[in-house]
Amino acid sequence: MPPATPAMLPWLQKTPRFPHRGLMLDISRNRVPTMDCLRKLVDALAALHYNQLQLYTEHTFAYADHATVWRDASPMTSAEVCELDAYCAARSIELVPNQNSFGHMERWLRHPEYQHLAECPHGFEHPLAGWRNFGSTLFPDATSAHFVEQLYAELLPNFRSRQLHVGGDEPWELGKGRSADRVADQGKHTVYLDFMRQVFAAAARQGHQAQFWADIILERPDLVPQLPDDVIPVIWGYEADAPFANQCRCLAEAGFRHQFYVAPGAGNWNSFSGRLDVARANIHLAAEQGAAHGASGLLLTAWGDNGHHQPWATLYPPLVLAAAEAHGQSIDTATLATIIDTLFFPDQPPGNGAALCQLGQIDAHLPQPAPPNSFLHSAFFADPAARDKLVATTTPNALERCLHALSAIETRGLDAEIALAIQLNRSALEACLHRPPTKPIAEIKDNFTRQWHRHSRPGGLAQSLAQFPETFDV
Repeated sequence: MPPATPAMLPWLQKTPRFPHRGLMLDISRNRVPTMDCLRKLVDALAALHYNQLQLYTEHTFAYADHATVWRDASPMTSAEVCELDAYCAARSIELVPNQNSFGHMERWLRHPEYQHLAECPHGFEHPLAGWRNFGSTLFPDATSAHFVEQLYAELLPNFRSRQLHVGGDEPWELGKGRSADRVADQGKHTVYLDFMRQVFAAAARQGHQAQFWADIILERPDLVPQLPDDVIPVIWGYEADAPFANQCRCLAEAGFRHQFYVAPGAGNWNSFSGRLDVARANIHLAAEQGAAHGASGLLLTAWGDNGHHQPWATLYPPLVLAAAEAHGQSIDTATLATIIDTLFFPDQPPGNGAALCQLGQIDAHLPQPAPPNSFLHSAFFADPAARDKLVATTTPNALERCLHALSAIETRGLDAEIALAIQLNRSALEACLHRPPTKPIAEIKDNFTRQWHRHSRPGGLAQSLAQFPETFDV
């Protein structure tokens, strides 16, 4: 990777708005990057003047006594974390440990030997996704807190960092199972805060300061002053109208000024091309409001919900945009495309950056089913009836315009992964328009597999491929 210069990255001459400028990369929704991919990512982060990296982990660290959970996931090993930690440190990047510790524990709780830790051991009704056969949230008691601390005791010695992101977001079924009586008596948020205090204390006993997702506590702003003084709330929101202003104000007024993060989204998950217009607006809003209210960090989040089907390269545009905004600068699309070409495709002819920026506008041509999903990603994986229902929310003309915009992207000399993104979108459009597919599903899956292996380990690939339709009805 070529060294970054002020001519390439004009914000390098500016004082950063935030002492901490990080990326949080999801490695728990099927896709775990290879070590080579992670090293290249760290090089890019250093060039862009990030100074923090987090690998969002649910079950993808190879805990010694928990092989049942990670056996098929190609997890990060202790030796790999130590190697990556040293690689980051040599480039002035803090590798912050990350282990979700309350909600999003379904990869653990689906196994019989861990069901005793679940709020709902035999499944629950997810408010968005319907019935789930396994719990996702720990039962908030001392046994669960002890279990979490045991994980910390094994994970944390692999890191130089004295911070730890403990998660804590979206405990969907809290109060719907074993804690129902307590929640009915004390309220969900009190029970939540009580357990999170135990998690914070566990991190502190291991010598680490806890970061945590602030979504639940911000539902009850009156409880914010009851948080321990030394924790770091992380405000997340991924749409163009996320309520960063009110939420930042709430934390600042409660005494957390200079000790909270804002976490916008890369906007590329549940999409084949990235919702770039949404990501741009969301990142700008987070940076503006975070800086105005004294946030100490900006943490760009790149998720992999529902199978991590987005091509890896869709991360590049928001990664550059967030770096610029963290230094108080917005950049135009032409500059963004040039930076992408220079940093991420130095050995290829110019054009990949422009193609990624054009791809990032595709989702904006069609209505959004529900945030943070894109129309074409949803259509690709939908059954015929659900796809027709989705198509009814738009018009044939809108679909044709989208297809025309996709066809207008210059494809000569493009990186194969960007070509895959174009094909995935095209296949979804053809299915929506009931046209014969340009490429059969088998060929698309083969290409998806090839591009997956360029950046990612084999674990999780089978699960992501299993979600592909067998065919598109015409």
